[in-house]
Amino acid sequence: MTTQAVIIEPIRRPFPALKYQAWHRMIHPYYTKQPSNVVGEYIRHFCPQGGLVVDPFCGSGVTAIEALTSRRSAICMDLDPLAVFITRQTCLAPVDLNAYWEAYHQVEREMKPIVEFVRNASTRELEDYEITEWYPKGVKLPSNADRGYVEGLFDRRQLIIFAHLHSAIMRMPNEQARGLLLLAFSASLAIANKMSKYDRKRGGGTCGVFIVYRYWVPPYPSYRDAWDVFKVRARLVANAKKKSNEIFGDFVREGETFSVYRDSAESLLKCVDEKSVDYIYTDPPYGAHIAYLDLGTMWHAWLGFEVTDGMRAREAIEGGEQQFDEKHYLDVLQKSFEQMFYALKDDAWLSLVFHHKETRLWYSIRDMLRYSGFEYVNCVAQPLSYKTFHKIKNPLRVLGESLIVNFQKTAKRKISQPMSLPMANLIKNVAERVIYRGGGATTEEILREVVPELLDDDLFIDAAAKNISDILAILDSDFELDNNNMWQIRAGRKLGNFIEPRKRIRYYVMRYLHKVGKANFDEIVTFILPRLINGHEPTKEDIDDVLKEVAVSHDGINWELKKPEELAEQGELPLFETAAEYVAEIPASTTHNQQIYRLALLCQKAGLVPYIGRQERSDPMLARLKPLTQLNIKVEPEKMRRIEQIDIIWATADGSPVWAFEIEEHTPILSALERFSALLDATPELGHRHQVTIVAPKTRRRKLNQELTTSSYIGRPAYLETKISYIFAEDLEKEFNKLTTRASIRGEELHSICHFPTGSETGGRE
Repeated sequence: MTTQAVIIEPIRRPFPALKYQAWHRMIHPYYTKQPSNVVGEYIRHFCPQGGLVVDPFCGSGVTAIEALTSRRSAICMDLDPLAVFITRQTCLAPVDLNAYWEAYHQVEREMKPIVEFVRNASTRELEDYEITEWYPKGVKLPSNADRGYVEGLFDRRQLIIFAHLHSAIMRMPNEQARGLLLLAFSASLAIANKMSKYDRKRGGGTCGVFIVYRYWVPPYPSYRDAWDVFKVRARLVANAKKKSNEIFGDFVREGETFSVYRDSAESLLKCVDEKSVDYIYTDPPYGAHIAYLDLGTMWHAWLGFEVTDGMRAREAIEGGEQQFDEKHYLDVLQKSFEQMFYALKDDAWLSLVFHHKETRLWYSIRDMLRYSGFEYVNCVAQPLSYKTFHKIKNPLRVLGESLIVNFQKTAKRKISQPMSLPMANLIKNVAERVIYRGGGATTEEILREVVPELLDDDLFIDAAAKNISDILAILDSDFELDNNNMWQIRAGRKLGNFIEPRKRIRYYVMRYLHKVGKANFDEIVTFILPRLINGHEPTKEDIDDVLKEVAVSHDGINWELKKPEELAEQGELPLFETAAEYVAEIPASTTHNQQIYRLALLCQKAGLVPYIGRQERSDPMLARLKPLTQLNIKVEPEKMRRIEQIDIIWATADGSPVWAFEIEEHTPILSALERFSALLDATPELGHRHQVTIVAPKTRRRKLNQELTTSSYIGRPAYLETKISYIFAEDLEKEFNKLTTRASIRGEELHSICHFPTGSETGGRE
């Protein structure tokens, strides 16, 4: 009997980019790192549990990190040996941190005399000092560099320190510790050099090579002490590896669950078998934007990485020292895409990140992938953490967001392409759709959905010639800004190439009643009729039918909108939401934070107030719920710090805890037990009611029972196994969908889906 393939729908919405929350963010600088949480969402969506994820242009290894975090195997490759080095060292696990610190302290002891000399020596003494240790001499930098040779990038003091430091590290006998210390050394090279420019806003230095993508020395570089920088980087590496030990555990086994190759994407099938890959997520190089091998010259020289002419001949760039043309660049990409096609299983997906100033390049890449056999499905405008000046002035000429483009390898299903529309009409059509969905929309919200459709309809090049005033003029012809600076549909204009007549009526009825509060039938009709001049003139009966669905009249004369929960029961939710309204649709975010969001909505329906953990509170989706920021409990500062890290606590209005939840998708469950133990010291009654609860996927059932019956927190004095419960994430989502259709709930209703550790006194529900 053959099994039917699971149909996977594409991701259609962006995720908040939580780049600065990634544990590996500070381990080593690199170019254009992808937001780790976004990559993780794509991997979990498109790749089955235990599947194989591939990234043929791996960069700093974000795809591999997220694949391994989600317990998917990862194979990645890159032509740049620096990228391979960073990826391997970042993914390395488990790490013997004792051996690492032992090696570090040995290096520190050896470096102490030379550091003291450099810091106290005069300029003349520094110049006269003969560096006997090895350092790269006479290594030419690219022709567009502000210095001729690698050693010219460093102040004399920095050069002396780095030469001795490199030699001391290379003498360390422990291979793993030596590699990680070299990672810290490599990261230090990026900071302690003549290219370091002081950043007044952030209070730190930024290396010129990451600002302008060449070896640029600013007029007034800021001096950074090389040893001080290394000490900080060594500590950051240790902190990151401690975290990776927790996250990866013993899952990472190089050659089995993880492999990284120094090779071109053109050679992918040397590293993977045909039809063996479940998913590819990759951010390829784009034209002349970044010449990776040229820019890596400083690191290659210090770390002893060989870059041959043969490697340079295969780099997918335009320009650079080799002065490659666009044809060379596209030829390399074409061969790489063909390899990806044959490596993927049938019906598997490829997600390609596109972020390039030359948007015409999009069409070449899209057509190459189609020619290779991929079916284009859709693209998502993924917001970045900042907006450039050029993006503000030229919203369609400059991509202020990455486009994540989804392709599928399939011969079974054809994805139909939308018919081309004139540019102005397309912008208007998208605008009214976004306005209708949200009850109004900002310019940026409209543009975010316009860009992918312009690309789909081959209209992007024409639109990119427009500046912000042109785009606003198109919008202003059919829309108007309200008092909240949100676009609304202008009176007397059409609504609805996408929206059926009944929904158009509903839009205007709800918009009007939301604005005025109450109105009689004649006032409502007078407002609506002039706005529906698009070929369908509704009767008063049509309006009356819709009015009864979304509004109520208490006096038989005036109408007002129904309460949100009443609309939800009918399957209709208001277009205009306030902070107190509940919506069943979960906004785009991490799956971890979406579970917190569900629990927060249930908390409010139970008449309680959510307290959300310090770290999670920074997510805009959760911040808009206006959670408590303090709890009404007394406990020692150390325990309070642990309690404040609990994902969500239901509390009364005065901040007294009622129920605590920890969401544990992949992280060690012991951290939840540690936080719950601190909370139970302050509020033991939660344990008596079994209202300290872990939420985890069913795949972690065995791990839950193991930790809740054998960990150090089990047994006396806390007897945590008799107080704690757990809920499967899948059950929570089902229960949430049922409970949110009601105006209010009792918190205790969640007990029906709670489980207890097998073998505990309160067990038996398993």
